[in-house]
Amino acid sequence: MGRILAIEGLTKSYPTGFWRKPVRVLSDLSFEVRENEIVGFLGPNGAGKTTTIKILNRLAFPDAGKVTLFGGQVRDGADVRRRIGFMPEQPYFYEYLTGGEFLRLCGQLCGLSRADTASRSSELLARVGLSGARETAIRKYSKGMMQRLGLAQALLHDPELVILDEPMSGLDPMGRMEVRGIIRDLKAAGKTVFFSSHILSDVEALCDRVIMLHKGRKVAEGRVEELIGAETLYIELVVSPVLPADRLAAAGIPPEAGYAQGALLVLRAPDNGQANRWIAGLLRERGTILSCVPVKKNLEEIFMERVGNSDGTGTVS
Repeated sequence: MGRILAIEGLTKSYPTGFWRKPVRVLSDLSFEVRENEIVGFLGPNGAGKTTTIKILNRLAFPDAGKVTLFGGQVRDGADVRRRIGFMPEQPYFYEYLTGGEFLRLCGQLCGLSRADTASRSSELLARVGLSGARETAIRKYSKGMMQRLGLAQALLHDPELVILDEPMSGLDPMGRMEVRGIIRDLKAAGKTVFFSSHILSDVEALCDRVIMLHKGRKVAEGRVEELIGAETLYIELVVSPVLPADRLAAAGIPPEAGYAQGALLVLRAPDNGQANRWIAGLLRERGTILSCVPVKKNLEEIFMERVGNSDGTGTVS
């Protein structure tokens, strides 16, 4: 697959305070996004995610470094930018327009015909769950509805690369599920998606690759399964009923190995061999094994390790 987006040595500082002292927010940042990938961009508040996304869209300009989109410099003009759909973290709307009127305006700005704009608007408003609010003034929209409208405008002109800054922000669980479905549909249609998020479970479920940022530097990058790794932390057994201490002892299980969760007993065996021995003992004691699951690290744990262990220079101790 070809390279859609590449960032090389990106550095950015902003002047702050009365004396306009520069504060660096990006330091020698480099990564790439390939065609038909879903790439998650992770980092704590202030890590530099939104600044990076602004630079990709020429809403901010780097002090040093290079951005390449579709094989050309990002400054190469409107033709390149027409191939990009962008939804900012806090979309701004003309609040006295209706949702339908706003998309008509966006269609004109994108150079779409009136017929194409009407067709795409109807399709996208239905896809994001706003068909019933098409004629409602945006000032009456909730935050979640505005997020949905922002996503619709980003997709209106059928872009090849979709850049989303916190697309799940402000959405209820149903809305998050719908946005995940839209992102998967974009990949199925051959599009490329680059998005930032604080919701690590969504990133883990959606992304082919992940880039982690901390204090303006990249601290990790790779495929989700590579970052998580194959190592099993422990084997979790769920047993019914909760056995008393004497029956656990008879099964060869120390009492500190588990805890009660309602009417169930949850045990953590350190390895497969111990899990098999406990299962045999539990069956002797007439316990019912409801599940036996190897537990691995999740993306949230990897993120906390990398961000927590970063020394602020981009290296991980």
